[in-house]
Amino acid sequence: MCDLYNMNEINSVTEINLPKQSLERLRDLVVTSSRIVILPHTAPDGDALGSTLALRSVLQSLHPDKNICVISPDLVEQYLGWMPEVDKLLHYTTSSDEAIAAIAEADLLIHMDHNQRSRLRYQPLVEAVTKSSAQSILIDHHLYPEAGFAVCFSYPGISSTCELVLRLVQALGWQEYISPASATLLLTGIVTDTGRFMYGCFAPDLYHRVSDLLSLGADYGYIIDRLSYHGRIEQLRAQGYVLHEKLEVYPELRAACFVLTQEEMQRLGVSKGDTEGLVNLPLSVEGIDCSCFIREDRGQIKLSFRSTGDFPVNEIASRGFSGGGHLNASGAEHYGSIEEAKNIYLYQLKCLIEERKKS
Repeated sequence: MCDLYNMNEINSVTEINLPKQSLERLRDLVVTSSRIVILPHTAPDGDALGSTLALRSVLQSLHPDKNICVISPDLVEQYLGWMPEVDKLLHYTTSSDEAIAAIAEADLLIHMDHNQRSRLRYQPLVEAVTKSSAQSILIDHHLYPEAGFAVCFSYPGISSTCELVLRLVQALGWQEYISPASATLLLTGIVTDTGRFMYGCFAPDLYHRVSDLLSLGADYGYIIDRLSYHGRIEQLRAQGYVLHEKLEVYPELRAACFVLTQEEMQRLGVSKGDTEGLVNLPLSVEGIDCSCFIREDRGQIKLSFRSTGDFPVNEIASRGFSGGGHLNASGAEHYGSIEEAKNIYLYQLKCLIEERKKS
């Protein structure tokens, strides 16, 4: 069973319950397995990469004789290419046969930073993990985890999967195996998934965990430098284009929305990694409490939601698109047109505002 927190508890968790039985089951599965595959979600972000690579490093140091690999569904975006140990990744998109073979040979699969196997996106990859006879573990912080895992650690009330990995490693007595590189990986995931400590990070205990990572050698200055000062000129031009040409403001809703199509991204010379952080820009304006970025992707529409204060954009993501996330930072996917996605966003936004007025 997965322990889930009520939506109202998200961002306020100080202590979480890591059941002793589940911890021991996790330890036993690691000890008795010889070939372990760790999987982040498609288009892995800082939290997905940080948690998977850090756990791989800890387990490999703990059990040097085991074969442990991380299979990423997609290549790493340029803005995260500096992260430690990314050279240890096996990419499905460039080595599909090798990735499928590794899953077939594995006796333990660890799914991280995704609540559904379908978040691996590619059908052959999803089918491989679904049909695998290996035991499987889920380590995640998103709502509504899929059933069928031998062990499930699902805690939507904490900041990131990286924080959860740190808690697990500490609870299992493995902290000595966290290298400075692994500590940097875990801190990167926390920094990126909280928007640099802007949301999902209001539990005091989180900062004690961050302090632990710093004492273990995490390089916070390096993380901030790489995230802040090593972008591309195309990224800067995309920001100008979005703000000048694409931004739509709805003063009566205290909201903003903008859209980028595949054609526009190609014309601007930007990748999806270059759009990281764009959704936050409208929130710097007085009178805008909610921002939505709608991006045309391969075969689907991706939506990112951000808000300030206590405005719950995770409700919009959940009700309109079966998505989810933090109170102030959520995401979703839509299989339809961009116009449909924007209309659903505006409709759900209006409904939520009316509900909040009444209550």
